[in-house]
Amino acid sequence: MALVTDIRAARSHAAVSPVTPEATSVAEVTWASPEAKLWVGSRRGEYAGMIEYTQGHFVVAGPTGRRLGSYSDLAQAMAVAEQGARHSRLTETLLSNVALASAVMALSVAGVSLSMIAA
Repeated sequence: MALVTDIRAARSHAAVSPVTPEATSVAEVTWASPEAKLWVGSRRGEYAGMIEYTQGHFVVAGPTGRRLGSYSDLAQAMAVAEQGARHSRLTETLLSNVALASAVMALSVAGVSLSMIAA
């Protein structure tokens, strides 16, 4: 694939090769089995959950460690883990708003503290 440096070229390239639903979908979870009866999932290099086979069931834990259920079929357990990973991520907008609110609060506290010292 060639690097497109001109916006007109980018538009004409997009018109020629439309985006497919597969290209816009969320990246799939990749599963690894570091040891017997244990599967660890990752999506884009981030932890996406874990499945452990114990007492005859596949126990699913999501990316935050919350238990998502116990299933008799590995494929079903993987599907639940993938759904949990997809829904547990906080949006970047929410995270940036929390960071901004925290910064404003920290500056306010610092300002009040300085005004009390100056008084």
